[in-house]
Amino acid sequence: MKYFALMALAALPLSACIADETPGAADPTDTCGRTGYSSLVGSNIAAVSLPADKTIRVLEEGQPATMDYLEQRLNIETDEDGIILRLYCG
Repeated sequence: MKYFALMALAALPLSACIADETPGAADPTDTCGRTGYSSLVGSNIAAVSLPADKTIRVLEEGQPATMDYLEQRLNIETDEDGIILRLYCG
């Protein structure tokens, strides 16, 4: 009985290491749905299909852009060859 109590006591600190996130919880910073398009990273922008009803802005890396923030807008950053580097909202 003592052995069982010691094991339970020893496992107590480990319970604090369990992640507090709910599996499948939505990312609160993903206001434009970028996670749904994450598979496009590494693809050529000319070869992908994007929905016409979504606000999307395609920018080349380092290209100047307006500073207006639209949380629903999906920004797609490409390199000079048109390869998608990253996706972000704003």
